[in-house]
Amino acid sequence: MKLSLLLLFSLILVGCATPPKEIPMSAIDSNAVARHQQQVGALEQWQLRGQLALFNLNADERDSVYLEWRQSPNTLQLRFYHPLKGTLARLEQDAQGATYYDEDEQAFYGYDAESLVARLFNFELPINLLQQVVTGKLPQGAQQQRYQLLEQPELPLAPLLSYQVSRNEQQWQVQLHDYEQSQGTVFLPHNVELRSNDWRIKLRVREWKL
Repeated sequence: MKLSLLLLFSLILVGCATPPKEIPMSAIDSNAVARHQQQVGALEQWQLRGQLALFNLNADERDSVYLEWRQSPNTLQLRFYHPLKGTLARLEQDAQGATYYDEDEQAFYGYDAESLVARLFNFELPINLLQQVVTGKLPQGAQQQRYQLLEQPELPLAPLLSYQVSRNEQQWQVQLHDYEQSQGTVFLPHNVELRSNDWRIKLRVREWKL
């Protein structure tokens, strides 16, 4: 597979709002944290549209793609596309395994999406971690959590703003910004960034559907 196929996992993002003030756990009501984690933890299925960027920090390379993501308890569907060219590729996972379809609809199979991407592109994209990160859910093993406080008419909420977590022998620094209430229910992030020593991944969400 050509290295250029990494275009499926990237986008140059522009524009950035002033980040909210980070609040350590010791300075925030743990109940506000628990309320937001309960909300995002209850999400069983969701969809998003956005733009995904992948930066290879060692090679100083970056690529980009538009993304449509559908998530349910037992399935994962990622469609990578261009507004003018249409679908570029698809990555799907269910209980039977994972399948990657290229632009010509040629199929490649694997045990799961994460290992399939690693085999095809020689890059361990932390897909399992991303499934939790994108909604603001705190993954197991996270450390150095920081939060932002959202004052609400009833009770305040405290979504995650940043933390560190280790996956696939890489230490990831995660940042989440621009929380907005989606469809009048849950506050979800619209800008997500993961950074390790070797890679930087950015996701800019334009639309959430619950």
